[in-house]
Amino acid sequence: MYISILSIGNEIVKGRTVNTNASEISSFFTSMGFRINYVLSCRDIPDDIGKSLEFLLANSDVIITTGGLGPTVDDITISSIASHLGYELTKNEEAFKAIEFKFKKRGLELTPERIKMAMMPVTAGIIKNTVGTAPGMNIRHKGKIIFSIPGVPSEMRAMLPEISNTIGSSGMVYYSIEFQLSGVMESTISPIVKNVMEKHEDALNIKTHPESIKQSIPMITVEIYGFGKNRKELETIAQDMKHEILLELDKINKN
Repeated sequence: MYISILSIGNEIVKGRTVNTNASEISSFFTSMGFRINYVLSCRDIPDDIGKSLEFLLANSDVIITTGGLGPTVDDITISSIASHLGYELTKNEEAFKAIEFKFKKRGLELTPERIKMAMMPVTAGIIKNTVGTAPGMNIRHKGKIIFSIPGVPSEMRAMLPEISNTIGSSGMVYYSIEFQLSGVMESTISPIVKNVMEKHEDALNIKTHPESIKQSIPMITVEIYGFGKNRKELETIAQDMKHEILLELDKINKN
């Protein structure tokens, strides 16, 4: 099962807001054995949202959108999704009651802007917002599932477990290890990494991450990671790969 993330908001696209939501969502579902294949950002423009959604629907099983669920004029995520997929918006009674309760508790009236947060496609289900006000949404479309959740990090974070419960288990395990090498350049380790991966038939991926150079000494973090059915088998393969890399580097240093 492939999951994609669509972060919606002018503030993200123009760089005002750092997109930490996408990183956190990716990490959350990767750790549960799901593959993240696309992370996109787009402006608060219906056509941009529609085009992004269309691409992700063609390439993913689950799409998670963040942002654009509030009461302001630029909060158009759900209406844009509904329009693009051909669904009419209607007042979701469950969402409306939750919003009504929260505002009445504060002694505030239900303005059209606040009621707007309860407007969803008729087939949509809601994701309760235990932290803020705007509820999230999930909708099934042609065998795919679209989740729309708020952009406020604390609200987004609180909804992830419910999304996880809805999509169920991935049936896969994710495993990764990292180790650092000092005084090794990427160009030196690159052929070693290639040979080790080929030897193990790409059972796991190896990625090198250059770190800052201290006193002209290169630093590299080596990440070995991947998916499988058995955690113990992945751990064994990862440790074998690490041992083989270190062994080959030791041979180079001795020559």
